[in-house]
Amino acid sequence: MEKKIKIKNKRNLLIDIYSSYHILFLMKMVVNNNEGKQKNKISIGLIISKDDFNSTIFPEEVKSEIIDTPYYLLIFISREDSIKISCFPTKTKNIKKILIKLIEFSPDLVKGISTVLGELNLSRDILHTTGICYELEKCFYETYLLGDSLNTGNITTEAIKERFLAIDKVVNVEIENISIHNE
Repeated sequence: MEKKIKIKNKRNLLIDIYSSYHILFLMKMVVNNNEGKQKNKISIGLIISKDDFNSTIFPEEVKSEIIDTPYYLLIFISREDSIKISCFPTKTKNIKKILIKLIEFSPDLVKGISTVLGELNLSRDILHTTGICYELEKCFYETYLLGDSLNTGNITTEAIKERFLAIDKVVNVEIENISIHNE
């Protein structure tokens, strides 16, 4: 059973791409990194520069409609038969992913996660959020957010982890820096 939660933002662009020269290269990186591995995450994020974005096979119409920014966050969600790519324009290359491993999904659990994000003043910086269960007791919730708010010194990554771990049925929390393609 797959449950997804999306935060809609007029500045983002969701793209389902099944073939493209430049994007295929990026997808190959994602697939090669996951071969033979057990699913322990939902997606893989990658930041590309404006130049990389403009040199991709994205249609010109798409390029002209999306906000012109120095960076674009690409989120790859792979399944057995397809890869979904979401593209988010961003002014910063400092993007973080918070990956939360859960025992199971429930409305109270999602509300608890949302409450912690709000109390830590992180909800205003969210670019993308989703959740999924691969098996009955192997569930994940992740959120990509602007990392600048984590670097202000007001709260440490350990304190963030502790807050999420205090929620019932949360078993692990990882905070990951999203890498930049070609840097």
